[in-house]
Amino acid sequence: MTSLQERRAAGRKTWSRLGNLGRVPTEYEIVTHEMVHTAKELPLEMGEDTFANQWMKQYRDDTGLTVHNWEAFRDPDAMFYRVYNQQQDKAETFIDEALEQLTGKADADAELSEGCIDLLARVFAPSRYMVHGLQMASAYIQQLASTSYVANAASFQVADQLRRVERIAYRTQQLALAWPDKGFAANERQHWEQAPLWQPVRRAVEELLVAFVWREAFVLTNLLVKPALDALSLEAFAAIAEENGDTLDSLVCNNLLEDARRCKRWSAALSRFLIEQDSGNRELLLGTVRAHKSTVLNAIESYGTMLGEYSTAQDGTSIRQAAEDSLRALLADAGLPGALDS
Repeated sequence: MTSLQERRAAGRKTWSRLGNLGRVPTEYEIVTHEMVHTAKELPLEMGEDTFANQWMKQYRDDTGLTVHNWEAFRDPDAMFYRVYNQQQDKAETFIDEALEQLTGKADADAELSEGCIDLLARVFAPSRYMVHGLQMASAYIQQLASTSYVANAASFQVADQLRRVERIAYRTQQLALAWPDKGFAANERQHWEQAPLWQPVRRAVEELLVAFVWREAFVLTNLLVKPALDALSLEAFAAIAEENGDTLDSLVCNNLLEDARRCKRWSAALSRFLIEQDSGNRELLLGTVRAHKSTVLNAIESYGTMLGEYSTAQDGTSIRQAAEDSLRALLADAGLPGALDS
């Protein structure tokens, strides 16, 4: 005679698509599992030789990665739509209140020093182009993801970047009203396309937009370029803005830094997952890092030099070193220690 537990196991049907978990699935798993409609032999319901199906086959499915079960990956933050909106609502409320309190008095931005205004005009406002480029690269990672556990995390990354673009644009317009003769809302593109210290950064970002192989796009964006530039444009910039008397933009950048940290967590987890799925994947990931590390290191050096011009507490070399150390720590967490050094 079978036990009650055995009879229940034999008759189990609810949530069967998640396999034999031995537990009730979490809300995160219920709303995320197997939701990518292109994760099948013929991704889109078109002819096999159509451009879109050939693109996914070439750049997503036939890229050398060996993954036995994409659905086994889990975002360490277990982020899904409801929780993301609740979390970001609080973050946006914080920024809105900071804006209201710190710019609520008349001529608040007009009281900033000339040096701080130069920092904002040359470094902060033009970063909108950089962040938008990272947003587009993030969207590509989302679009070609093989599982919704990756696609959803990348979708929230896209939303994070959009949030940041909006905040930079808003602050740029505020500064333009306070300092109409400093080029705010007018000269950002010129800085981005022509200022010498922006060009290595621009190259690193724009090369992401032609990284069509999904593995390469993920490694370049999430394990190299984005975390390196986040360390500089958010963490380092926040400290230098505060040093220059700009508490508001320091608070905003520190708030946005939490999004960047969440991105690093799931990106490192995905890299470890790929290595666990097949040891051969590690060499593919390492090869991608090594092929592009000089571009990223050049961008770090250039950005660090730019920031160092506005700090008395740190020089460009120390700012650059901190960013490199942060990137090395991420790669080690991702199962790729020493990737920048070999």
